[in-house]
Amino acid sequence: MNRPFAAVAGFSVRAPDWVLAAAAFAVAVVVLLVCYWRTVQSLVWAWAHDGTYQYAFLIFPLSLWVASGLRHQLQASVPVPSLWGLAAVTVLVFVWYAGRLLDVNLAQHFAFVALFSALVLACWGWQALWVLAFPLGYLVVFAVPWGDALVGPLQDITAHFAVRALELTGTPVLLNGREIITPSAVWMVADACSGVKFFIACTALGCLYAYLMYRRWWKRVVFVALAAVVPVIANGLRVYFTVLIGETWGLEYATGTDHMIFGWQFFGTVLLLLLLVGWFFRDPPVMPEPSIARGDMPATARSMVWPAAVALLIAGPALAGGVVAPAAPETMQLTAPTIAGWHGPQAAADGWRPIFRGAAGQVRVSYQSAASGEVVELFHAIYTGKPRRGHTLITYGNDLYDPARAQILSRTRRQLDLASGWSTTAAELRLVGASGSRLVWYWYCVDRRCTRSPVLAKLLQAWAVLRGQLPRSSVWALSSPVAGDDADRVRTKLHAFAQTLPVPGVPEVQEQRSPDLAGSQP
Repeated sequence: MNRPFAAVAGFSVRAPDWVLAAAAFAVAVVVLLVCYWRTVQSLVWAWAHDGTYQYAFLIFPLSLWVASGLRHQLQASVPVPSLWGLAAVTVLVFVWYAGRLLDVNLAQHFAFVALFSALVLACWGWQALWVLAFPLGYLVVFAVPWGDALVGPLQDITAHFAVRALELTGTPVLLNGREIITPSAVWMVADACSGVKFFIACTALGCLYAYLMYRRWWKRVVFVALAAVVPVIANGLRVYFTVLIGETWGLEYATGTDHMIFGWQFFGTVLLLLLLVGWFFRDPPVMPEPSIARGDMPATARSMVWPAAVALLIAGPALAGGVVAPAAPETMQLTAPTIAGWHGPQAAADGWRPIFRGAAGQVRVSYQSAASGEVVELFHAIYTGKPRRGHTLITYGNDLYDPARAQILSRTRRQLDLASGWSTTAAELRLVGASGSRLVWYWYCVDRRCTRSPVLAKLLQAWAVLRGQLPRSSVWALSSPVAGDDADRVRTKLHAFAQTLPVPGVPEVQEQRSPDLAGSQP
């Protein structure tokens, strides 16, 4: 019996099993979409409103297309629902619940997408999960918007690559953070120049291409590695050529629309060359051997796994709807402290504007040194209770600067000694914008623990919430303008100012709770 006929014959024999299993999976997917519709909306919103992830609209259709091509392998075996699938559904529902509880979108998005794999295991078993491993893994890796943390490192790599290339080709150049200084201009490697869009999209395409074109694992690994490395090098070359064109023929040829057209043409050419090179090393198509697996789970047990998976899916949102009760946002009036040796607090200038929406209270003031007349600006915002949508310290849209008015030139960390023997590590941002250059030091506090890490701050909030507490979360930020090369002097000034600030939990930043609860549940 030839293989296609065997596959068809196998399907005909096992068709009743697969009809039931497919129906169970379809019901579970419908329940998943209905019960987690808010997460679906959030996921689609992230794809639509962040240009980095617009490629993700194609990931679900591509995964479905690849999975449909594996249907004959899938049908060659008997669906054997697995209790491990129920365990995976339970874990992922808990991850989603924790993300919902703490308003962490990434956890909710990951759990929602990964639940498709868990449902395959629960409804169809290990053999089906192995056959569909690529489309399901592809879905989890590339449908979840996780690449924001890559922007900063890719900016740094691009800036260093371009500067090194300019030096090798004899162009006088200096690197100042993410600024490339040449005789005719100062070039900023902005967020949009990081190449993160091309990096993620190219890597996603490279994974699909390697899966379809190669049968040997080492070829797949090599091509995926190339698909990840080539866009980084290509982006460095794009910035290098942009600067070189500006230096050679004039800035008008390296900026504006020409700059955008050149970038897309360059990326398109690189992508085409990468695919052409990969084509020459493709493996001949091979008809996969259908692996026969026999079902060993009794029909009665199987009938228990499917409804149990659906019940677990319903339990997560039901629990979240009951426990995560809507909480009205609290408001408090903060009064900035009086600092010995500094005049103030005074109204802050408009040059630096942190954005923290939904805070219970926030204050932004400036102080002037009694000795030198130098100015330090202070920003402090407090969030009370569980993180919830619209009232979360660390979330998309909250930032230490206004991205429309400034960009990050460099970032590092600084050790701070606060009052009463407290110490913490602050993050330092060097910003450039229309109002000039400035340093920003900031750190987060959850109750009496402070950190510069937003991830650790989120974990501290999670730990407090899971213990049944209502955390008090805050951000502290100091800023001062930098003129010329006096950044070290500004750092000394910021450090001296920070030593006078109150430690977390000590109400030296006076707060006055409003007798009324403002607003309505978002």
